[in-house]
Amino acid sequence: MSTLPKIPSTHLDIVEQELMAMVSTLRHQDGRISTNPVTFDWDGEFLRFSTLKQRVKYKNLLANPQITLCIMCLKNPTRYIEVRGHAELTDDPGGKFQLALWKKYTGLNEFNLDPPGSERVTVKIIPEKISAPDLYGGRLDSYST
Repeated sequence: MSTLPKIPSTHLDIVEQELMAMVSTLRHQDGRISTNPVTFDWDGEFLRFSTLKQRVKYKNLLANPQITLCIMCLKNPTRYIEVRGHAELTDDPGGKFQLALWKKYTGLNEFNLDPPGSERVTVKIIPEKISAPDLYGGRLDSYST
């Protein structure tokens, strides 16, 4: 068994500090790319996010588990991480993972934005390729705020 690619230490600050990522899946209707913003969690090994079973990205991942997640460093947009791989879907009864994300990002202990009767899943990204560039060799760092 081969080892999974890792996020390099030079870019760990991005997964530890940023709040949002863009996730791309292949649409189940026509195979076109669909990209959506998500909040995410990094457990030191895997990136995860939550979605509703009624959402298109869930249906896309059921049909084709290929996924790409991209996180840009807001302080220096020439630094980013792109993780390409496949999604592992796990039911999230009661939305406990979503609540943990909500609490992490808002400090609130209650998440009540889902429609009644909705079901959530946790999407775990199993990386196959990780790109972590520092465009222009970091020379644009002096231009960032």
